Amino acid sequence: MPESDPNVVLLFSPFRLIFVVGWLYLCIYTVVRVEYSPLISNRYRGLASVVSLLIGPFLMTLLVVTDISKKLQDGEITPDEIFSTILGYLLHWEKQEHVKKKKFIELMDSSGKSFSEVYGSQSKDTEATRKTLDLTERIIYDAVVSRASDILIDPNTARGYTIRFRVDGFLRVMNKVEDEKCVAVINSIKAISSMDIAEKRRPQDGSFMAKTKDANIYFRVATAGVMGGEKITIRILNQTAGMLRLEEIGMTSKNLKIISEAIKQPSGMILLCGPTGSGKTTSLYAMLNQIDFYTRNVVTVEDPVEYVLAGTSQIEVNVKANITFANALRSILRQDPDVIVAGEIRDAETAAMAMQASQTGHLVLATLHSSSNLATLVRLQDLGIKPLLLSSALSVVISQRLVRKLCEHCKHSANLTESQIAEFKSRGVGLDHVMTAKGCDKCGGTGYYGRSAIMDVMVLDEEIKAILADGRLSAGDLKQKGDTRGRTALKREGMKKVLMGITTIEEVKRVTTRLE
Repeated sequence: MPESDPNVVLLFSPFRLIFVVGWLYLCIYTVVRVEYSPLISNRYRGLASVVSLLIGPFLMTLLVVTDISKKLQDGEITPDEIFSTILGYLLHWEKQEHVKKKKFIELMDSSGKSFSEVYGSQSKDTEATRKTLDLTERIIYDAVVSRASDILIDPNTARGYTIRFRVDGFLRVMNKVEDEKCVAVINSIKAISSMDIAEKRRPQDGSFMAKTKDANIYFRVATAGVMGGEKITIRILNQTAGMLRLEEIGMTSKNLKIISEAIKQPSGMILLCGPTGSGKTTSLYAMLNQIDFYTRNVVTVEDPVEYVLAGTSQIEVNVKANITFANALRSILRQDPDVIVAGEIRDAETAAMAMQASQTGHLVLATLHSSSNLATLVRLQDLGIKPLLLSSALSVVISQRLVRKLCEHCKHSANLTESQIAEFKSRGVGLDHVMTAKGCDKCGGTGYYGRSAIMDVMVLDEEIKAILADGRLSAGDLKQKGDTRGRTALKREGMKKVLMGITTIEEVKRVTTRLE
């Protein structure tokens, strides 16, 4: 039997066979893709198809790289999404541009109509409409992923718009978009928020929602005509924030015990105070999550309803329909409530109704704009509440601020000054966990990721109630002493978080040195 020729074996080896078949497949695949590629003009399609038969895989790589570069430049994808985009080309080239958006986020108006159904019907240019919808969805999706609480789109003097996200209380410039593109984005947001697109000077309010794979997210929208164009602000109401519990918002075990006991009481009033953006509403909902909705009838009146709580009755303020805080509270008292929530005390009538409700066998939770606990008592007296009623109605007053938490990926030991080291040693505390911010990709270069509450909790004991009832302190004394004590108490709570490595000394100083 003759020996086999080694050249013949090499010619038909499995590796060469796989290579040839794979090369032919890629050549044919590229020819098909070239036929429908928007990057090649009709004039050169025939030539491109012939070339594809010879160098198909190389041509396909060139097309993919060119398209990805274009998407990166236009902001349609991020560097982290390059691999998934390439995979999308290989699996579903012709559908790839639409798969990503539908998979991660879907925008709808408040009635449940899809984004394309609401806005697309108002535009005849299908291609331009699709690009506008894609850019709008990209902005909203990026904001949600970035944990932003607000999206600000402002016109600037350079014939363009600046898009900023508020993350952890600070604004970040995320993108700058051309005039024409951003006007189309603003119109699309106004359309889905049930606003008048033609009206660009008068302020308007609206809302819309988005579906993601994890939850539904609601958005409040406000527009205003400004110099250079129209400004739009979008508040992101992430429903997961409304599901936080008291132990998750950052309070100490001592404060947790005090507030938990107050919530269990059948009557009384718990009042949360602080400036705008201090997390009062989130803490209010965290308290509500401690209540058993099956055994207690909970009714809320809010402006607007920010988080939907199953098992509660939530009333939204509507001034045009004469549904005010005071009117709603008056009607709530006829609904056999156990717990009443007043989203915000703004006027004398609402304050009086809330105080009276707490004295008639109801637990009342409410918020108030004030700088400190004792200043809250002054504020209520300014609203016409008599000291005797205050002493009998109020149970707990909480002054709150938010400090940014250090990023766990990049925080490192702080380099303290000699005076700081001496101060810590004089108090007998260790410095092992005192950290400082550095900045990385995870936290956007800020060194901080997320926020935590610091609270000054004041229980109205018999001594304070006696002082209030006797009127021994003037309003001026209460305000001055309240701001001083409040600053000290909040700083003490903040320094506890510093020693635990949660935040920094600079962050605590920033929050506590300017009580608003």
